[in-house]
Amino acid sequence: MTADLARSRISRLRLLDAYGAALTERQREALRLHLEEDWSVSELAQSLAVSRAAAHDLLRRGLRKMETMEQQVGLCRQLEAAERHSEELEERLASLERGAARP
Repeated sequence: MTADLARSRISRLRLLDAYGAALTERQREALRLHLEEDWSVSELAQSLAVSRAAAHDLLRRGLRKMETMEQQVGLCRQLEAAERHSEELEERLASLERGAARP
């Protein structure tokens, strides 16, 4: 898996965590199986008893809905910013503790 593909998968998983409840049950389950369990579109189609095109469309509509919600709400961006800020604070604290430990 390339680095870009891995980042894309992580980004989509974050969207699913943040906005999955806003999807239909079928969209949520299809995206969960595709992203978390690494099911192919063919496997989804077989499991859902639909065509490959219908399974692909289900994934596409769910992703588009989550991306639209992220553009409007920005929850994932806010969480990422909070994570970065937390990491920075932890680094500063560790630096201060290292400085205090020196005689």
